[in-house]
Amino acid sequence: MRKPADQIVVEKIKEAILNRSLAPGTQLVEATISASLDISRTPIRNAFRKLEEDGYVTIIPNRGAFVVRPSRKEILQASELRIELECIAAKFALPQLTDEDVLELEKLEERVLEVYDELDLPGHAAMNIDFHLFMAKKSNNKYILEFLSKIMERIQLYIQMYGFVDYQSREDNRSLSEHQLIIEAIKAKDLELLQVRIREHLQATLEEIKKNAEGYQSIDELL
Repeated sequence: MRKPADQIVVEKIKEAILNRSLAPGTQLVEATISASLDISRTPIRNAFRKLEEDGYVTIIPNRGAFVVRPSRKEILQASELRIELECIAAKFALPQLTDEDVLELEKLEERVLEVYDELDLPGHAAMNIDFHLFMAKKSNNKYILEFLSKIMERIQLYIQMYGFVDYQSREDNRSLSEHQLIIEAIKAKDLELLQVRIREHLQATLEEIKKNAEGYQSIDELL
């Protein structure tokens, strides 16, 4: 069964943004998309609204739709919230984790490493999100999972938009080694250490995003 036209537009534009084919701040022209995909204007406008809800697009009245171009302040705010939510998730989840849960997380990290070695950017992004949502899923708190899932999608968008995926060897990649430190803290059932490891890991990621986004302004600041 054919997908709805607006869903096709959403998927195509998301893919282009995540693959860095569309740069931050690029205007999305309805006529161009309509001609390229042979789709009428109405579903394209519906797609723009959905993309705005998901954080991929900014719609400016009387100007049009633009690929989101977050400011450093927005990146900082999103990242700080993510750090706090992951630490809260750890607080709720850690006392409930079983040996089977820990084994599940270790297998998940093995898959993270596999897609990393394959240079599979979309796969690595998806598996990395699964790793960081693991504790939220085990927290038995639907609000933590809901809020963290939303902010994680936004953070992953920023990471991919600004090209921060470090394909060094496993041994030289700090992010991958930090995942293992997080797992070790979980195994030790040490909440204080676990939250320290989470903060160190996510703060390092934040600094890299901020460095790569140096000089970028938001659409509001540009127009």
